[in-house]
Amino acid sequence: MLTPWDGGGVMTEINPGILIGAAGTLSGLLMAGLALAISRAPGWRELRAFSFVATAAAAYSFFNLSNVVTLSERDVLVGERLALASSLLYGLGWIRLFAISERRLLRTIENAAVFAIAVMAFLAVLPGTLVVGPLQQVRVEWIGVTYTHAEATPLGLFCLAFLFVAILGTAFGGGRRWRDGWHARLPMIGATVLVLTGICDTLTFTHVIAIPQMTEAMTVLVVGGIGMSYARRFVEDAGRLDALSKNLEQEVASRTRQLLEAQARADQHERLAGLGRIAAGVAHEINNPAMVILQNLEQLELQLEEAKAPATRERIERVRAATQHISAIVSQLLEVGRPPSSTTTPATAFAVAPVVSQAIAAASVSTAGIQVEVSVDGSLYARGDPRLLQQVIVNLLVNAAHALKERPAPGGVLIHAVRAGERVQLTVADDGPGISPAVRDRLFEPFATTKPVGEGTGLGLAVSRGLMVRQGGTLFVGRSDHEGTEMVLELPAAELASSPSATAPPTPASVPSAKRLRVLVIEDNDDLREVMTLALAPSFQVDAAASVDQALEVAAKSLHDVVLCDLMMPEGGAESWLARCTSIDPRLDPRTIVMTGGPTTPPAAALVEARRPNVLYKPAELAELQALIERVSRRA
Repeated sequence: MLTPWDGGGVMTEINPGILIGAAGTLSGLLMAGLALAISRAPGWRELRAFSFVATAAAAYSFFNLSNVVTLSERDVLVGERLALASSLLYGLGWIRLFAISERRLLRTIENAAVFAIAVMAFLAVLPGTLVVGPLQQVRVEWIGVTYTHAEATPLGLFCLAFLFVAILGTAFGGGRRWRDGWHARLPMIGATVLVLTGICDTLTFTHVIAIPQMTEAMTVLVVGGIGMSYARRFVEDAGRLDALSKNLEQEVASRTRQLLEAQARADQHERLAGLGRIAAGVAHEINNPAMVILQNLEQLELQLEEAKAPATRERIERVRAATQHISAIVSQLLEVGRPPSSTTTPATAFAVAPVVSQAIAAASVSTAGIQVEVSVDGSLYARGDPRLLQQVIVNLLVNAAHALKERPAPGGVLIHAVRAGERVQLTVADDGPGISPAVRDRLFEPFATTKPVGEGTGLGLAVSRGLMVRQGGTLFVGRSDHEGTEMVLELPAAELASSPSATAPPTPASVPSAKRLRVLVIEDNDDLREVMTLALAPSFQVDAAASVDQALEVAAKSLHDVVLCDLMMPEGGAESWLARCTSIDPRLDPRTIVMTGGPTTPPAAALVEARRPNVLYKPAELAELQALIERVSRRA
């Protein structure tokens, strides 16, 4: 029922209109504060626009309380003007929110609408512009609320209509928002509901209908719902960000650990490379006199053969063993200083059992008094380099022998080999005291050893693993505890039929030639050249040269069956000889044996690797030297 305002009385009871207005004010302020706080987080700047919307909604609800409380006519008119201005700003905020949520600038027409609405909000606060008296009251009996309204001017009605059209046009002007999910649909639905309730309130404001004002109630629901939607999304994003942060921390920690490990490996490789360069430079100078010593010892031994002086021969044998030990240490230093993947060994198929037998024989001195049991099937074949495998097994047997010395009772070693899928696993197990965890963690690092000071260089296992890797295999600790240690070697498995030598008759190590071979020795070290000539003279016709130039002159006078050439000499070594000898006779190249105490340069190392079957490592005993000469002469 519409009645004139009488301007009297003081409101004495709380009615639903006041509760709704207060709820709209408080919820708007709460959502504005929450949105402003969240907007400070990266990626949430759009909530500043929603904070403006919520603040305008709170202002509208607050000033609209003038409709349901008893005030003077002047105060009611002021409240009506401020409520209308707040509603216009409320709509302006919605237009900006839609544009910002789409991450775009306002379109030209939207800019014009925003400017027009801002002007209208300014006009709304001016007396007699959009809202005028006299006041009228509308009683809604079923909720017990009396609304007091001013009159809207035609300009005021036009402003409201313009606002409704601008909000709806902006809300539905971007169809993409509806496809973006409920977080984008909810503001569109909310804006539509608010426009509809705003139309109803305008009809009430113009006294066309008499129903409760619903915009404030819808403001509580819409602003609160959208605010909670933003809060939920923020919590979800924070959860995802936290998960990503943890994953990133783990990834950074993992990458940092990998970088540190890579840096440690690089540092170790650099140190080993430095060691290799030093060792290579020293090896040549050590192995030459070492070979002189060995060859002279053999000559002394031959001369003492008739004297039957066992004590003297024992002394000679000790000197030979010490010299060979020096050579072994230098070889290990060279092997450790070599980059892990700098060379690869051509793989051949071979029977494992003979290699194990040869290794046991080679290590017989170190394993004297130790029972060595073997369980290797004669039909088991592996692919790799049998020479390198034998060297590794010998080293493991020597290590096992050292470990068994620490037991009060005699111990034993078991060598067991089986095929496991496409791999051959060979285990060398002893029943020694085991390896301590502290040493096991760095067992394969150079200079790590379980032996007492003075009894080991700590190079054996590092070299052994390198030798296994070079032939496509590996070496690792299978088990180590108080009952003993198992070292496991792995190589690719091979079939019997794949071995080119599987059906070929065995070739003896040395078959005497039907004629005396002519051998040319090219060596710049006078002592070594002299002793090699002396040692080979009983079996071969020997010519000697101190340089490549001198050797070419000798080779031009007669054909030589085999040439022994030092790898490195002041005026050019094996590389120079091989480049020039073919001009005299092309057959000299395959007949050349390269002698080396260890290459010191990458080109020299490449030459040794390329001519591996025709390489003699110093120091070498006479039997080894003679056997190699015979093999090369037969191949040539």
